Amino acid sequence: MRSIALVFLMSLVTACATQRVGMINDKGDELTCERTGYGFFGALATANYYNECVAQAEQRGYHVKGSQ
Repeated sequence: MRSIALVFLMSLVTACATQRVGMINDKGDELTCERTGYGFFGALATANYYNECVAQAEQRGYHVKGSQ
């Protein structure tokens, strides 16, 4: 039982998440939405920041590079 708890605890502390996307608008201006987080809560914060960045960029007329 102890080993299971230790493995679970280590995964919360050592997990890493990185999300990155390049975006471009019709004028050719580019921006990057990028975030890295460590641990379980860092991974959650990374996803939230990334999704918010992409949504705000799309509202300003940007789209993911390579898609139209």
